[in-house]
Amino acid sequence: MKINSIYIIGILILAVLALSAVRAQMFEINYTNLGNTVQANLVVQVLKYEPYPVNAGDWFDVWIKVQNIGQADAENVKFVLQPEYPFSSNDSLTRDYGIVLGTINSYKLGMSNDANEIILKYRVKTADNAPEGTSELKLVIYTDASTQGSNAVINSLPITIGKTKTDFSVVMQDSTSQGTSFSIANIGDNSATAVTVSIPSQTNVRITGAQSSIIGNLEKGDFTTVTFKIASNDNLNSLTMQIAYTDIAGVRNIVNETVPVSIAHVQETVKQTGNGSSIYIYLIVGIAIGAAAVAVYSRVKGKK
Repeated sequence: MKINSIYIIGILILAVLALSAVRAQMFEINYTNLGNTVQANLVVQVLKYEPYPVNAGDWFDVWIKVQNIGQADAENVKFVLQPEYPFSSNDSLTRDYGIVLGTINSYKLGMSNDANEIILKYRVKTADNAPEGTSELKLVIYTDASTQGSNAVINSLPITIGKTKTDFSVVMQDSTSQGTSFSIANIGDNSATAVTVSIPSQTNVRITGAQSSIIGNLEKGDFTTVTFKIASNDNLNSLTMQIAYTDIAGVRNIVNETVPVSIAHVQETVKQTGNGSSIYIYLIVGIAIGAAAVAVYSRVKGKK
Protein backbone atom coordinates (compact mmCIF):
# COMPACT_ATOMS: atom_id res chain seq x y z
CA MET A 1 0.00 0.00 0.00
CA LYS A 2 2.79 2.34 0.87
CA ILE A 3 4.53 1.55 -2.39
CA ASN A 4 1.36 2.20 -4.34
CA SER A 5 0.80 5.48 -2.50
CA ILE A 6 4.34 6.60 -3.18
CA TYR A 7 3.95 5.56 -6.80
CA ILE A 8 0.71 7.49 -7.15
CA ILE A 9 2.18 10.57 -5.49
CA GLY A 10 5.19 10.37 -7.77
CA ILE A 11 2.95 10.21 -10.81
CA LEU A 12 0.99 13.22 -9.62
CA ILE A 13 4.17 15.21 -9.04
CA LEU A 14 5.44 14.33 -12.49
CA ALA A 15 2.09 15.34 -13.97
CA VAL A 16 2.17 18.71 -12.22
CA LEU A 17 5.73 19.32 -13.36
CA ALA A 18 4.86 18.32 -16.89
CA LEU A 19 1.82 20.63 -16.91
CA SER A 20 3.94 23.49 -15.56
CA ALA A 21 6.50 22.87 -18.26
CA VAL A 22 3.79 22.92 -20.91
CA ARG A 23 2.36 26.19 -19.56
CA ALA A 24 5.82 27.71 -19.44
CA GLN A 25 6.44 26.60 -22.98
CA MET A 26 3.12 28.01 -24.17
CA PHE A 27 3.83 31.37 -22.53
CA GLU A 28 7.27 31.46 -24.05
CA ILE A 29 5.91 30.65 -27.50
CA ASN A 30 3.20 33.34 -27.26
CA TYR A 31 5.72 35.95 -26.13
CA THR A 32 8.05 35.04 -28.96
CA ASN A 33 5.28 35.32 -31.52
CA LEU A 34 4.31 38.68 -30.13
CA GLY A 35 7.91 39.81 -30.44
CA ASN A 36 8.07 38.66 -34.02
CA THR A 37 4.93 40.59 -34.98
CA VAL A 38 5.81 43.87 -33.26
CA GLN A 39 5.78 46.73 -35.78
CA ALA A 40 4.87 50.38 -36.15
CA ASN A 41 1.19 51.13 -36.63
CA LEU A 42 0.26 54.72 -37.52
CA VAL A 43 -3.35 55.74 -36.95
CA VAL A 44 -4.64 58.96 -38.49
CA GLN A 45 -7.65 61.06 -37.51
CA VAL A 46 -8.94 64.61 -38.03
CA LEU A 47 -8.89 66.41 -34.69
CA LYS A 48 -10.79 69.45 -35.92
CA TYR A 49 -11.08 72.03 -38.68
CA GLU A 50 -12.15 75.64 -38.51
CA PRO A 51 -14.56 76.97 -39.54
CA TYR A 52 -16.94 74.03 -39.23
CA PRO A 53 -18.66 73.20 -41.42
CA VAL A 54 -16.60 74.55 -44.30
CA ASN A 55 -18.41 76.60 -46.92
CA ALA A 56 -17.66 76.62 -50.64
CA GLY A 57 -14.91 79.15 -51.36
CA ASP A 58 -13.65 79.09 -47.75
CA TRP A 59 -10.11 78.72 -46.50
CA PHE A 60 -9.95 76.52 -43.42
CA ASP A 61 -7.34 75.19 -40.98
CA VAL A 62 -7.28 71.45 -40.36
CA TRP A 63 -5.50 69.69 -37.49
CA ILE A 64 -4.59 66.02 -38.10
CA LYS A 65 -3.48 63.67 -35.34
CA VAL A 66 -1.11 60.81 -36.19
CA GLN A 67 -0.43 58.26 -33.43
CA ASN A 68 1.89 55.26 -33.47
CA ILE A 69 -0.04 52.62 -31.53
CA GLY A 70 2.46 49.92 -32.47
CA GLN A 71 5.30 48.95 -30.16
CA ALA A 72 8.09 49.59 -32.68
CA ASP A 73 9.23 53.04 -33.78
CA ALA A 74 8.20 54.31 -37.22
CA GLU A 75 11.34 55.53 -38.94
CA ASN A 76 11.92 58.08 -41.72
CA VAL A 77 8.29 59.18 -41.58
CA LYS A 78 7.11 61.67 -44.18
CA PHE A 79 3.60 63.09 -44.58
CA VAL A 80 2.34 64.50 -47.87
CA LEU A 81 -1.03 66.20 -48.17
CA GLN A 82 -2.56 65.56 -51.60
CA PRO A 83 -5.56 67.88 -51.98
CA GLU A 84 -7.80 67.04 -54.91
CA TYR A 85 -11.04 68.71 -56.02
CA PRO A 86 -12.81 70.30 -54.24
CA PHE A 87 -9.70 71.11 -52.17
CA SER A 88 -6.49 72.97 -52.92
CA SER A 89 -3.68 74.48 -50.88
CA ASN A 90 -0.67 76.77 -51.21
CA ASP A 91 0.67 75.51 -47.88
CA SER A 92 3.80 73.39 -47.48
CA LEU A 93 2.36 69.96 -48.27
CA THR A 94 5.34 67.74 -47.35
CA ARG A 95 6.36 67.31 -43.70
CA ASP A 96 9.38 65.18 -42.69
CA TYR A 97 9.29 63.96 -39.11
CA GLY A 98 12.07 61.36 -38.92
CA ILE A 99 11.08 58.97 -36.12
CA VAL A 100 7.65 58.62 -34.54
CA LEU A 101 8.17 56.64 -31.35
CA GLY A 102 6.35 53.41 -30.65
CA THR A 103 4.71 52.66 -27.34
CA ILE A 104 7.74 50.80 -25.94
CA ASN A 105 10.30 53.55 -26.44
CA SER A 106 7.90 56.33 -25.50
CA TYR A 107 7.51 54.74 -22.07
CA LYS A 108 11.13 53.62 -21.84
CA LEU A 109 12.32 57.19 -22.22
CA GLY A 110 10.05 58.25 -19.39
CA MET A 111 7.95 60.33 -21.70
CA SER A 112 4.28 61.16 -21.42
CA ASN A 113 1.54 59.09 -22.98
CA ASP A 114 1.38 61.35 -26.04
CA ALA A 115 5.08 61.02 -26.89
CA ASN A 116 4.12 58.62 -29.68
CA GLU A 117 1.85 61.09 -31.49
CA ILE A 118 2.23 64.22 -33.59
CA ILE A 119 -0.17 66.94 -34.76
CA LEU A 120 -0.12 68.19 -38.34
CA LYS A 121 -1.73 71.48 -39.31
CA TYR A 122 -2.54 72.48 -42.88
CA ARG A 123 -4.32 75.42 -44.48
CA VAL A 124 -6.69 74.35 -47.24
CA LYS A 125 -9.14 76.09 -49.59
CA THR A 126 -12.51 74.75 -50.71
CA ALA A 127 -13.49 75.34 -54.33
CA ASP A 128 -16.07 78.03 -55.02
CA ASN A 129 -18.35 75.44 -56.64
CA ALA A 130 -17.72 72.71 -54.06
CA PRO A 131 -20.79 70.50 -53.55
CA GLU A 132 -22.48 70.21 -50.18
CA GLY A 133 -21.84 67.05 -48.23
CA THR A 134 -18.67 65.17 -47.26
CA SER A 135 -15.54 65.31 -49.39
CA GLU A 136 -12.25 63.57 -48.70
CA LEU A 137 -8.87 65.18 -48.09
CA LYS A 138 -5.99 62.78 -48.77
CA LEU A 139 -2.89 62.40 -46.59
CA VAL A 140 -0.12 60.04 -47.74
CA ILE A 141 2.28 58.54 -45.20
CA TYR A 142 5.73 57.27 -46.20
CA THR A 143 7.98 55.29 -43.82
CA ASP A 144 10.94 52.93 -44.19
CA ALA A 145 8.44 50.12 -44.46
CA SER A 146 6.48 51.83 -47.22
CA THR A 147 9.54 52.78 -49.28
CA GLN A 148 11.01 49.25 -49.27
CA GLY A 149 8.75 47.61 -51.80
CA SER A 150 5.40 48.42 -50.22
CA ASN A 151 3.00 51.12 -51.27
CA ALA A 152 2.66 54.28 -49.23
CA VAL A 153 -0.37 54.44 -46.99
CA ILE A 154 -3.11 56.79 -48.27
CA ASN A 155 -5.53 58.10 -45.68
CA SER A 156 -8.84 59.69 -46.71
CA LEU A 157 -9.97 62.29 -44.21
CA PRO A 158 -13.66 63.36 -44.25
CA ILE A 159 -14.38 67.10 -44.45
CA THR A 160 -17.97 68.34 -44.23
CA ILE A 161 -18.92 71.07 -46.70
CA GLY A 162 -22.09 72.92 -45.76
CA LYS A 163 -23.97 76.01 -46.80
CA THR A 164 -24.34 78.10 -43.67
CA LYS A 165 -23.57 81.53 -45.09
CA THR A 166 -25.82 83.94 -46.96
CA ASP A 167 -25.44 86.69 -49.59
CA PHE A 168 -26.22 90.38 -49.57
CA SER A 169 -27.08 93.07 -52.07
CA VAL A 170 -26.17 96.69 -51.31
CA VAL A 171 -27.52 99.55 -53.41
CA MET A 172 -27.25 103.31 -52.92
CA GLN A 173 -30.72 104.84 -52.74
CA ASP A 174 -30.39 108.58 -52.29
CA SER A 175 -28.03 111.37 -51.30
CA THR A 176 -29.39 114.48 -49.57
CA SER A 177 -28.36 116.98 -46.97
CA GLN A 178 -29.41 114.42 -44.34
CA GLY A 179 -26.92 111.82 -45.63
CA THR A 180 -26.51 109.04 -48.16
CA SER A 181 -28.85 106.08 -47.74
CA PHE A 182 -28.21 102.48 -48.78
CA SER A 183 -30.52 99.50 -49.13
CA ILE A 184 -29.21 96.24 -47.60
CA ALA A 185 -30.99 93.04 -48.69
CA ASN A 186 -30.41 89.42 -47.66
CA ILE A 187 -30.57 87.67 -51.04
CA GLY A 188 -29.05 84.35 -49.86
CA ASP A 189 -30.63 81.13 -48.67
CA ASN A 190 -30.04 81.55 -44.93
CA SER A 191 -30.82 84.04 -42.21
CA ALA A 192 -28.21 86.41 -40.79
CA THR A 193 -28.12 87.55 -37.18
CA ALA A 194 -26.36 90.43 -35.41
CA VAL A 195 -25.83 92.23 -38.70
CA THR A 196 -23.74 95.41 -38.71
CA VAL A 197 -22.84 97.59 -41.69
CA SER A 198 -19.79 99.84 -41.75
CA ILE A 199 -17.72 101.92 -44.13
CA PRO A 200 -14.01 101.26 -43.49
CA SER A 201 -11.36 103.91 -44.07
CA GLN A 202 -10.54 104.24 -47.76
CA THR A 203 -9.28 106.72 -50.32
CA ASN A 204 -11.60 109.60 -51.30
CA VAL A 205 -14.15 108.69 -48.63
CA ARG A 206 -14.69 111.00 -45.67
CA ILE A 207 -17.39 110.17 -43.13
CA THR A 208 -18.63 113.07 -41.04
CA GLY A 209 -20.77 110.94 -38.75
CA ALA A 210 -20.80 107.37 -37.47
CA GLN A 211 -18.96 104.81 -39.60
CA SER A 212 -21.03 101.82 -38.47
CA SER A 213 -24.70 101.01 -38.15
CA ILE A 214 -26.27 98.10 -36.27
CA ILE A 215 -29.07 96.46 -38.25
CA GLY A 216 -29.91 93.41 -36.13
CA ASN A 217 -31.30 90.30 -37.82
CA LEU A 218 -32.12 89.84 -41.49
CA GLU A 219 -34.14 86.83 -42.53
CA LYS A 220 -33.89 85.41 -46.02
CA GLY A 221 -35.45 87.95 -48.40
CA ASP A 222 -35.55 90.79 -45.83
CA PHE A 223 -34.07 94.24 -46.45
CA THR A 224 -33.49 97.46 -44.57
CA THR A 225 -31.82 100.84 -45.07
CA VAL A 226 -28.87 102.55 -43.43
CA THR A 227 -27.70 106.15 -43.76
CA PHE A 228 -24.20 107.56 -43.55
CA LYS A 229 -23.05 111.17 -43.76
CA ILE A 230 -20.47 111.06 -46.53
CA ALA A 231 -18.73 114.22 -47.72
CA SER A 232 -19.23 114.85 -51.42
CA ASN A 233 -16.35 114.15 -53.77
CA ASP A 234 -16.38 114.36 -57.58
CA ASN A 235 -13.78 111.59 -57.75
CA LEU A 236 -15.86 109.20 -55.67
CA ASN A 237 -17.62 106.70 -57.94
CA SER A 238 -17.72 103.69 -55.63
CA LEU A 239 -16.92 102.72 -52.08
CA THR A 240 -16.42 99.55 -50.06
CA MET A 241 -18.92 98.61 -47.39
CA GLN A 242 -18.45 95.84 -44.84
CA ILE A 243 -21.28 93.62 -43.64
CA ALA A 244 -20.54 91.57 -40.53
CA TYR A 245 -23.00 88.88 -39.49
CA THR A 246 -23.37 85.54 -37.73
CA ASP A 247 -24.41 82.64 -39.95
CA ILE A 248 -26.64 79.70 -39.04
CA ALA A 249 -23.61 77.71 -37.82
CA GLY A 250 -22.79 80.45 -35.30
CA VAL A 251 -19.71 81.60 -37.22
CA ARG A 252 -18.99 85.32 -37.53
CA ASN A 253 -18.41 86.41 -41.14
CA ILE A 254 -17.38 89.65 -42.82
CA VAL A 255 -18.42 90.42 -46.39
CA ASN A 256 -17.00 93.30 -48.44
CA GLU A 257 -19.31 94.86 -51.00
CA THR A 258 -18.25 97.41 -53.64
CA VAL A 259 -21.12 99.84 -54.12
CA PRO A 260 -21.42 102.40 -56.97
CA VAL A 261 -22.20 105.85 -55.57
CA SER A 262 -22.88 109.38 -56.79
CA ILE A 263 -22.75 111.86 -53.96
CA ALA A 264 -23.54 115.25 -55.47
CA HIS A 265 -22.46 118.61 -54.12
CA VAL A 266 -26.15 119.42 -53.82
CA GLN A 267 -26.28 118.23 -50.23
CA GLU A 268 -23.66 120.81 -49.21
CA THR A 269 -25.08 123.49 -51.53
CA VAL A 270 -28.58 123.02 -50.14
CA LYS A 271 -27.23 123.36 -46.67
CA GLN A 272 -25.39 126.60 -47.49
CA THR A 273 -28.38 127.98 -49.42
CA GLY A 274 -30.64 127.17 -46.50
CA ASN A 275 -28.39 129.07 -44.13
CA GLY A 276 -28.24 132.08 -46.52
CA SER A 277 -32.01 132.19 -46.94
CA SER A 278 -32.49 132.11 -43.21
CA ILE A 279 -30.22 135.12 -42.81
CA TYR A 280 -32.13 137.09 -45.46
CA ILE A 281 -35.45 136.19 -43.91
CA TYR A 282 -34.31 137.36 -40.52
CA LEU A 283 -33.00 140.60 -42.07
CA ILE A 284 -36.27 141.34 -43.89
CA VAL A 285 -38.32 140.62 -40.79
CA GLY A 286 -36.05 142.89 -38.78
CA ILE A 287 -36.40 145.73 -41.26
CA ALA A 288 -40.18 145.34 -41.34
CA ILE A 289 -40.41 145.42 -37.56
CA GLY A 290 -38.15 148.47 -37.45
CA ALA A 291 -40.22 150.27 -40.06
CA ALA A 292 -43.42 149.50 -38.19
CA ALA A 293 -41.92 150.78 -34.97
CA VAL A 294 -40.85 154.03 -36.66
CA ALA A 295 -44.33 154.51 -38.13
CA VAL A 296 -46.02 154.02 -34.80
CA TYR A 297 -43.61 156.38 -33.11
CA SER A 298 -44.26 159.04 -35.77
CA ARG A 299 -48.02 158.82 -35.33
CA VAL A 300 -47.78 159.13 -31.58
CA LYS A 301 -45.47 162.10 -31.88
CA GLY A 302 -47.77 163.83 -34.43
CA LYS A 303 -50.76 163.57 -32.16
CA LYS A 304 -48.85 165.31 -29.43
